[in-house]
Amino acid sequence: MADFSAAASRLAGRVEALADVSRQEITVDLMVSEAVKTMEIEGERLDRESVVNSIAALMGFVQGKGFSWDQKAEGIAQLMADVRQNWGQPLTHNLLFAWQEAVVPESPLFPAKRGAYRDEEMDVVSGAIGRFKVHYHAPPPDRVEAEMDRFIDWYNESRNELPVPIRAGIAHLWFETIHPFDDGNGRVGRAIADQALSQGLGFPTLGCLATAIEQNKKAYYRELGDAQKGDGHIQNWLGFFTRMALDAQQIALKQVDFILDKVRFFDRFGDQLNERQQKALDAVFRRGPDRVKRGITPKDYMKITKCPERTAHRDIAGLAAMGAIAKVTGTATR
Repeated sequence: MADFSAAASRLAGRVEALADVSRQEITVDLMVSEAVKTMEIEGERLDRESVVNSIAALMGFVQGKGFSWDQKAEGIAQLMADVRQNWGQPLTHNLLFAWQEAVVPESPLFPAKRGAYRDEEMDVVSGAIGRFKVHYHAPPPDRVEAEMDRFIDWYNESRNELPVPIRAGIAHLWFETIHPFDDGNGRVGRAIADQALSQGLGFPTLGCLATAIEQNKKAYYRELGDAQKGDGHIQNWLGFFTRMALDAQQIALKQVDFILDKVRFFDRFGDQLNERQQKALDAVFRRGPDRVKRGITPKDYMKITKCPERTAHRDIAGLAAMGAIAKVTGTATR
């Protein structure tokens, strides 16, 4: 438990020490990564740029930018912003309804009950359509409201009574076990865990919990399912969740270091870049460390900047000459 608190404090301190612009960029980047990953856990992929625009606007970091046309991107951005901005608020039925409604957009093809608890039986499953694996049968709908009353009362009363990751782990497991909604339970349940971590720390968590879970998704579903079907002993689940909460801090620290590397890169080379080079490198950095490692090819460069092939080769050669990238066998890497 002490390791988690120390890592979370170290992460918050590193971000807090940055200049305002860098701090805002890192905050948005971490929130966007979490939004994308919490959707990927559910098998859905979002356009990263759409989420960036929505979160930056919701957090008040940009002026005059509209929200995304993508309802799913806008909805998950609303959830992420609300959990971060209002982490200290108590949990209520209405708050959970609002969170669920945000992440489950209206759909005539796949209608789901929004902003209210389910009124049908619910099996917790994973896998592709036609190959579902049933992990757990949730409580019947006539018990959901009473179970949620008990859960919310415990959650609000336990705020200062348990170690931070233990309370968050219990909260996530309990909520997922009730599975109170037609859809959106995973996303809302992870938001509850993030809020619980923030309340325990006394400041909004920057840890990448959804990213840590997505990287260990099979183990996550296995441990969660074992705890739900077991005999009430949840030590294994809490051990797993605590490791994920600690991993989340380390993932975020690496992401912060990546953003700092980006700042240093543009401090060093920014004055030497033409408009096309700036646009292309911005695009590569926005897609994260893995994309930077892959580098930028002439084909990539042409797609981003809409320039002719000859111009792309000339600009990339210029980047290599100034030391901004290393050119290897026709492709360019940083």
